Amino acid sequence: MLGRLLRQGSIYAVGNLLLKASGLLLAPLYLNTALLPQESYGYLVLLEATAQLLLPLLGLGMTTGLFKFATDPARRADQEAVPFTVLSVSVGMALLVVVVSGGSAGWLSARLGWPEGAPILRLFGGYLAAKIVGGVPLAFLRLRERALLYTTAMLLETTLFIGGVYYFLAHAHLGLRGVVQAMVLASGSSALVLVGGMLRVIPWRWSPHLIGALMRFGVPLALAGVAMPVLHVGDRYLLGWLAGPETVAVYGWAARLSGVLNMLLVQSFQLAFAVIGLKALGAQPAGEATLHRRTFRHYSIWGGWIVLALSLSAYDVTAWLASDPVYLQADPLVLPLSLGYLLLGLHNIFVNVLHAAGESRFIAWNVVGAGLLNVALNLWWIPVLGAMGAALATVVAYGVLAGGAAWRALRVRPTTYPWRVLGLTTAIVVGLFLLGLPTLTWPAAARLVGRGLLVLLYGLLVVAFRLYRYEELQEGWQWLRRRWRLLRAADD
Repeated sequence: MLGRLLRQGSIYAVGNLLLKASGLLLAPLYLNTALLPQESYGYLVLLEATAQLLLPLLGLGMTTGLFKFATDPARRADQEAVPFTVLSVSVGMALLVVVVSGGSAGWLSARLGWPEGAPILRLFGGYLAAKIVGGVPLAFLRLRERALLYTTAMLLETTLFIGGVYYFLAHAHLGLRGVVQAMVLASGSSALVLVGGMLRVIPWRWSPHLIGALMRFGVPLALAGVAMPVLHVGDRYLLGWLAGPETVAVYGWAARLSGVLNMLLVQSFQLAFAVIGLKALGAQPAGEATLHRRTFRHYSIWGGWIVLALSLSAYDVTAWLASDPVYLQADPLVLPLSLGYLLLGLHNIFVNVLHAAGESRFIAWNVVGAGLLNVALNLWWIPVLGAMGAALATVVAYGVLAGGAAWRALRVRPTTYPWRVLGLTTAIVVGLFLLGLPTLTWPAAARLVGRGLLVLLYGLLVVAFRLYRYEELQEGWQWLRRRWRLLRAADD
């Protein structure tokens, strides 16, 4: 199981890395105030945040239900009807979104004091509908463990989006409306192709009684999905209210930089683990969750390394990409935001146990509690600390989220997780980051060398504290050599 997780997670990671790298192609456009004014970029950040808030709710937890019901041995009689039933419900919800958004766009734009926003909001409704429908075949690919095909589909959609942005924004000079048009073009085209492919391979079997079971399991997760984005992006709204769109723009850029960890590790890991973890628990119904325990350790070590690398490179990456030095204010925000994503990945390990146990209601309450805490801390700390207050509130809220899920998962499935590894890796990351702060006054070349050495030092400290034993490193090296020989033999 761990080998499958590593193999599929690696494919997802490479895909997400390419997605993030390709997304950086848009940075010169987004950060060019002649094409997209800073205020418009702030509105774009808010639209993206709104999508993250609404999509989990509008999806009704159907994709997670697809994983749960299609891997549950107790549901064998209904498993053939699960994919088409889930797709049917999602298509119905997408049509409702198109109707509601089209009819309310004018009223909503007037309420927001954004008179030119009505056509943008109508386009945005179409984008939401396409993402709702397209999410089902993507989840179906994950269920079948078709990681390469899933990654290819995502890369093609992103390529189409980037091309659309360059045309509508850089060539046609449509501003924010052009960016949203590109979002609709890419997501809509992707959904049409993916749904068509899914319908060719699944039975067209619809089960009304299965809808009730899916809704009972999925609706609490959908409600949790509303609160979860509050942890991700709710602080953008509060920053916009308490500090203005300019601060949102700086904070949004810091979130994009720290989001490399989310895409490279957290999302790629979750894409593979959500299915493989459920299958592992089904195959081992009693005793410790062995795969989850082992994954916790490796995730903590490698995740800490990525957190450090992102935090120490944020300043120079921003200086290279941004035309306005105001975005350099994002540099100190990257470490706390990255640590928050690290905790989110740990939460995914524990919540997988809860999904297998059908604990969707506890998951919902846990997420709602952490989301409310995040809002309260933001209201308290933003007036005092500004954007840093929002970043620190995010870390605390993610910690509470992961801690609550861990407490419940340990009651459901007692497992000895290596908490010492998490504590030491976090201490090493923070300590090395603090050592790198004086290098901000150094020349760029010297700073890059000095911070690069600190990133390498992390690996040495991991071995020194025996988070990885020397024998384990030897075994890992031998495993990599065997995999390389197998790949070469396959090519021959």
